[in-house]
Amino acid sequence: MDDRALRDLALRQHGVVTRQQVLAFGGSNGSIQHRIGTGQWMRARPGIYVVGAAPPTWHQRAMAVALATGADGYLCLRSAARAWGLVDRSGRLQLLVDGQRRVRLAGVEVHRTTRFDSVDAAVIDGLPVTSLPRTLIDLAPDQDAQTMGRLVDTAIRDRGIDVDLIARRIDAVARPGASTPRSLMDALSLRCSGYDPGRSALESRILAALAAADIARPICQHEVLRPDGRRAFIDLAYPAPLIAIEADGWAFHGHRASFDQDRIRSNELVLMGWSVLRFTSAMPDSLICRVVAQALAGARSAEVGR
Repeated sequence: MDDRALRDLALRQHGVVTRQQVLAFGGSNGSIQHRIGTGQWMRARPGIYVVGAAPPTWHQRAMAVALATGADGYLCLRSAARAWGLVDRSGRLQLLVDGQRRVRLAGVEVHRTTRFDSVDAAVIDGLPVTSLPRTLIDLAPDQDAQTMGRLVDTAIRDRGIDVDLIARRIDAVARPGASTPRSLMDALSLRCSGYDPGRSALESRILAALAAADIARPICQHEVLRPDGRRAFIDLAYPAPLIAIEADGWAFHGHRASFDQDRIRSNELVLMGWSVLRFTSAMPDSLICRVVAQALAGARSAEVGR
C-alpha cells in the first residue's frame, strides 16, 4: 500500500479516507483491520477511517459525513453556514441530497431536494457545501430579517458576495408551493448593490438599524488627518455635521493597546470639532438609532441657528 500517497490524501480531507480510496492505493481489508487493531487508524464512520493522529475537529466530522454520502451530498443549512464562516456553531450536521435518494447516517439530519442546479454547489476547505446564495436562501424560512441581515453582512464582508447575485438566485429558485425566503428578501431590500457592511459585525448591525429606521447612511471608514499629520479612520461618520460613530466591538477593540489608542483618537476628534458617539454590542438598536437621530437633529438645529 502506498502509505505516503494515502497520508497526503488524508491531509487534504481533514484526516479521513474511505475504504475505496484505501483499496485504490493498494490496501486491503486485512491492512485496514491491522491498522485499526494497532491504533494507527480509527473508524470515523462505516467505511471511513481517520488516518494517523489527526486531531478530531468539526471539519473532520463533516468530511466523514460527506465521504460516506457520496458525490451528490452537500452540507447545507447551518452546517454550510459554518463552513462558509457565517456562524461559529451549527449543532447537528445537516446534509442535502437528491430527492430520489434515501440516505440515513447516524447523527445526521438529512434533507432532500428536487431543485438543485450546479450553481448551488460549492467546495469550501475541501467540504462539499451548498453555495453561499443557496445557503442563505435555505436558512431564511426559519430566521427573521435581522438575523438574515447579519448573515448577509458577514457574507459580503468576509466572502465578497454581491447582493444582486443573491437576489438573482432567489428569483431562479422561486416556484409555486415553495417557501418564500421573505426574511432574506427584507434584508436585501436594505442593502443595495455596492453596499458596504463595515469591517465588523457591530458596524453592520448599526448600518442595518439606521437603514431600517430611515436614518441617513453614514460613511464607512471615513479618513481624517490627525494633529500630527497621520491618517486615521472613523468607523462610521457624518462629515458635514462632524458626527463620528465608533463601534466598540470586541474583535477590533478587545486588546489594551487598541483600547488606549481608540481613546486617544476619540480625544483628538473632539479637539478637532467632532462629536463622538460610542456604541457597543450590548446596546439595543432602538437606543443606537435614537442617539444618532438626536445628534443629527441637534447638528441641523445648530446650523440653522448660526
